[in-house]
Amino acid sequence: MTKLNLKIKLLADCSQHIPTLAQLWFNEIGREWIPHASVARAERTYREHTNSEELPLTFVAIHEDKPVGMVSLRDNDGIREDLTPWLGSLIVHPDYRRQGIGEKLVEIAKSSAKIMGYQRLYLFALDPSIPDWYEKLGWKYIGTDDFYQHTVTVMEIAVNR
Repeated sequence: MTKLNLKIKLLADCSQHIPTLAQLWFNEIGREWIPHASVARAERTYREHTNSEELPLTFVAIHEDKPVGMVSLRDNDGIREDLTPWLGSLIVHPDYRRQGIGEKLVEIAKSSAKIMGYQRLYLFALDPSIPDWYEKLGWKYIGTDDFYQHTVTVMEIAVNR
């Protein structure tokens, strides 16, 4: 497998990719898991993520000027308002999976949370097969919750390591 020439940028620095990323989000998460999801709604949400020093913000993995993945940091992700910040919408385009892109996006999100002064980072996994992958990256199970009538796995990680 050849090593990808991958760049990771803040969405604020490549907002021209919002339509493509909104479609990717809808295809991979919205359609199946979020009632009333739409590409237009996702575009509006990602326009709110064009920050660089405050939440919400999104990091975009780019290969040959094409967005191939993303991850967001948010104050809240729809559950457990007492916990913050949240890693959300980690998505890698199906054609680019199993090449370490997801891990790189998680690491940059963790680093950014640490720089912003947070001690911990939280996420919830909609798909029940995903928590095992996060555990390999050091995330710990802290419980379950409900999100749009789906039972989700809630996890946390210390960002200072």
